[in-house]
Amino acid sequence: ESANYARNLSNTPGGDMTPEILAEAAKVMVKGTKAKVTVLGLAQIKKLKMGMVLGVAKGALAEPKFIIVEYWGTAKSEKPIVLVGKGVTFDSGGLDIKPADSMLGMHHDMSGGGAVIAAVAAVAKLKLKKNVIALVPAVENAVSGDAYRPGDILTAIDGTTVEVLNTDAEGRLILGDALAFAERYNPRLTIDVATLTGAAEVALGNHASVIFT
Repeated sequence: ESANYARNLSNTPGGDMTPEILAEAAKVMVKGTKAKVTVLGLAQIKKLKMGMVLGVAKGALAEPKFIIVEYWGTAKSEKPIVLVGKGVTFDSGGLDIKPADSMLGMHHDMSGGGAVIAAVAAVAKLKLKKNVIALVPAVENAVSGDAYRPGDILTAIDGTTVEVLNTDAEGRLILGDALAFAERYNPRLTIDVATLTGAAEVALGNHASVIFT
């Protein structure tokens, strides 16, 4: 059920999938379970100083959301597993715009976000005695006069400064803020899931996943 819901989210066209819609979908997925969804809007993201999420989201009309899904299935003294998912609801490449053929299918760029939300929903529905949290930085990477530029310096939530060399490398930026935020949970384990780089597909094709540990 959860896997199919994640597929439906991923297959939703970019014009019908915004960060806000993804956040609402998270609430629908965990309804009736012990899992709790918190959605941080633009003002809260600014307050947290998530400069990389804000930088990537600057060019889009749709405002960013930071989606938190928490399931505490056992004592809070047990360190949680944190799942971080890339939630780029559509990726144009930004000012370093993708070729037309490469842009087709970029509504799938939030598949990691959909997957981690679905994973926590499954854990909650199965009532597992585990503590599992999903974090999804949700943005659209768009082209506009406000879009972030190659050469810009972004400051992450933990104060790390990052020079943007290519605006189509947006996934690692938003994941950076989310991974730093994950440290607040003192996790036992952090796993990030992302459609991060086409190089993975070049290396291994369509029938294997690339895992870095």
